[in-house]
Parts: sequence; structure tokens; C-alpha cells
Amino acid sequence: MRTEERIRDRIEALQDEYDRHDPPSTELEDEAEVAILRAIEELEWVLDEREAEDGFTT
Repeated sequence: MRTEERIRDRIEALQDEYDRHDPPSTELEDEAEVAILRAIEELEWVLDEREAEDGFTT
């Protein structure tokens, strides 16, 4: 399993990628934006679940 730091770094990278394509100007960028937002949401969910299981705080 990835460390919390690696997951948070990935969230930051995805948010940077999202910002570069905001607002989307093509259908492909629009689809990429949706994929990026889903990935961010999933990573944040993993962190929340892991916090609940392991009890670590940030």
C-alpha cells in the first residue's frame, strides 16, 4: 500500500494537472478533467478510510 505522503503528492499532481486544463477547451480535455476529478476523489477517500482504520492523523 502507498504511504500517505505518496498519496498526498499524487493528489497535488492531479490538482495541478486539473488546473492546467481549467476550463476545458475540447471534448478530450473535458473527459480528462472528469477522470482527474474522479482520481482525486478516490485518493481522498482512500486517505479517509486509512485514517479511520489506522488512526493516524495529519
